[in-house]
Amino acid sequence: MTGSKATTRAATKTTPATKPLSLGFIALCAMAIFIWGGNWPVMKLGAEIIPPIWFAASRFATACVLSFGMAAMLGKLRVPDRREWPVVIGVGLLQMGLFTALVTAALHFVMPGRASLIAYATAIWVVPGAALILKQRMTTRQWVSTVCGYAGIAIVVLPAVLHADLTALIGFGLLACASLSWAINIIQIKMTRGVSLDLSLLPWQTLVAAVPLLILASVIDGAPRFLANPQTWPIIAYTGPLATALTFLVVLQMTQRLAPVTVSICMLGVPIVGITLSSIFFHESLSLDLVAGLSLMCLGMLVPVLRWRKRKTLPVAVAA
Repeated sequence: MTGSKATTRAATKTTPATKPLSLGFIALCAMAIFIWGGNWPVMKLGAEIIPPIWFAASRFATACVLSFGMAAMLGKLRVPDRREWPVVIGVGLLQMGLFTALVTAALHFVMPGRASLIAYATAIWVVPGAALILKQRMTTRQWVSTVCGYAGIAIVVLPAVLHADLTALIGFGLLACASLSWAINIIQIKMTRGVSLDLSLLPWQTLVAAVPLLILASVIDGAPRFLANPQTWPIIAYTGPLATALTFLVVLQMTQRLAPVTVSICMLGVPIVGITLSSIFFHESLSLDLVAGLSLMCLGMLVPVLRWRKRKTLPVAVAA
């Protein structure tokens, strides 16, 4: 009898971990990856006419206004409690504010295609971090995904770094720091238990990102004179409300529901879209090394999907 109860309790505890992801959630993740991939050419356009810190500040200021409005309309607006504030501050400062400011500055030095790959190469930091800090043992499928991701990154990035001038190296360094800031936040989120990254927290996360950026932009660049240029408004509308307020909500759910390594590999889909669009709109050359690297990254992205489908059949086998 005792053994039966223990088995029941163990099954109850492991159920959430083995719960399959819905097709709707997978579709939302794919949409978020595509929107963020398209955000790179848009940010490159914005970086040419908007000062970098003001660009990041306007993105999160507009996202903040929209997310507060959405949360209020849906009855989700509330003040975070003591357990939630560390995550709110971590997401706002690391994943939103610092990451975006570094990336926007880097786009003054490098093209958006390869730049997006370096910035989203969080697996470089997350894989050792998950093993050392979270004490996570990687499965065979995660190892395959990670190796494919590392190989794809190496093929695409190393030739560009080895032949770059000092200006480009500054851009690559800024992008590597941006990638590290996001990776730290991924580890922080996975270490925090009992905090749901839903719409009720998004307004405060965007507020934490927007306030220091607005202050810094005002001090460094002065008044936002770029707002008088009508070309800036569509760019801000895409990067703020769409690519931040709406898309961040899906990405934060991915970060909370998936393993850190899986999130990092899936996020490599963003530079795949970014490189493709950059080759179309900015005529960034789609060389042999770029195609080979993208192919390996696509293979790495397929492995977690196959893993989800395998899990989906488990409840049927147990019931039989």
